[in-house]
Amino acid sequence: MRSFLVRALAISLLSSLVLMTWLVLQEQRASAFPHDNSQKPQELTALDSAGKFNLYEVKSSWTDQNSNSVNFNKFSGKPALVGFIYTTCVLTCDILTLQMKELESLLPQKWQGKIQFITFSIDPETDTPEKLHKYAARFDALSESWSFLTSSKEATKEMTKQFSFYYQKNGDVFLHSEMLAVIDKNGNLVHQFWGGYSPEKVVTVFQQLKDKGLF
Repeated sequence: MRSFLVRALAISLLSSLVLMTWLVLQEQRASAFPHDNSQKPQELTALDSAGKFNLYEVKSSWTDQNSNSVNFNKFSGKPALVGFIYTTCVLTCDILTLQMKELESLLPQKWQGKIQFITFSIDPETDTPEKLHKYAARFDALSESWSFLTSSKEATKEMTKQFSFYYQKNGDVFLHSEMLAVIDKNGNLVHQFWGGYSPEKVVTVFQQLKDKGLF
C-alpha cells in the first residue's frame, strides 16, 4: 500500500511538472508572436488548396530514421499525415506524435498501411537518424508507414516555409507552431490543422479524400 501511494504521488508530481512546463511554453510562444497571423495562417478548407504545394515533387535531400535517403516520390499514390517536431521537445512534440499514433489506431482496418505518417525534424543539428530512430521507437512507430526525417538547415527552413510552419530557437528550446497537415495521394497539401485538433477530425478529412478519389 505504501509503495502504491509513493508511485501515485510521483505520478501526480510529474503530471504537475509537465502541465507547468506546457503553460510556460505556451506563454513564451504567445509573447513571441501574439497576434502575428502571417506566421499562423487560417485553417485551410479541406480539398480547396490542392496544387499550391506538392510534397511528392520536393527534390531536397532528406534522411529517415533508418539512415536511408528519401525520395518523396516513393510516397506517391498514398495520402499522408505530416507533422513537425524536434526530439528534445519537452511536451508539445510528444503530444503531436501521440495524436498521430492515436489516429493510426482509429483508422478503419481497410485503411491500415495505406496512409503515410511523415514527421520532419526542425532541429537537424541534434536530430540525427539515430536519435530519430530512438524517438520513433518510443512511440512504437518503426513500421514502414512511418518516416521521421532530417535534413540540412536550409532544406528544413524551406520545408517549413511551404507549410507556413513557424519555428525559432530560444536558448535550448524551440518556439514553434502546432500543426498537422494532410497530403492527398498525389502529394498535394489539402488541409492543415492549427493548434487544437482531434484524431477524429483528421479521419474525417481522409474520408473526404476517399470520397473525392484522392485517397
